Amino acid sequence: MLIRLIYVSTSQDGVDLDEFKRILLQAQANNERHDLTGMLAFNSKIFLQALEGDRDQVNDLYNRIARDPRHRAVTILSCKEIQERHWFNWSMGFAAPNADNRALFLKYSQKSAFNPYAMGCDAAEKMLMELANTTIAMTQPQSQASGSAAGAPLAAPAPQPPLSSAASTGIFARFLKK
Repeated sequence: MLIRLIYVSTSQDGVDLDEFKRILLQAQANNERHDLTGMLAFNSKIFLQALEGDRDQVNDLYNRIARDPRHRAVTILSCKEIQERHWFNWSMGFAAPNADNRALFLKYSQKSAFNPYAMGCDAAEKMLMELANTTIAMTQPQSQASGSAAGAPLAAPAPQPPLSSAASTGIFARFLKK
């Protein structure tokens, strides 16, 4: 049985770019091994994540996240049976909330700031689906990342060599500085 679980949590101490890349690469590898897919929105403090896959695998992963001391205020927004996956091509897609997405946040919540705690479960899922159009690959080779058009989605389901902190630009770099 397939399920989709959407949760929100707050980072205990904030997460810098290097730590985030390490977490994302580990999640992509682990999720691929367990046939899990999903989408992550993160603004250096708040995680909004959708996990899709076998019920036992999703529950096991969620329980590990809930026990992880790096997370606090872990809250399930939605957990439901699904017929098909939204993010079947990604072991973990990533979209960074930023100033360019404020209209999208306002569309699905009361304010233009990224605050998934104040969103309904349907709104959070729809927002993640729209944010998927602005995904960036934290594992994209530097030559491809620097040559892409501003705002163009970069999605790379297969792991590739990570970007260096100095080379990281675009959406993640903009929101991390705030």
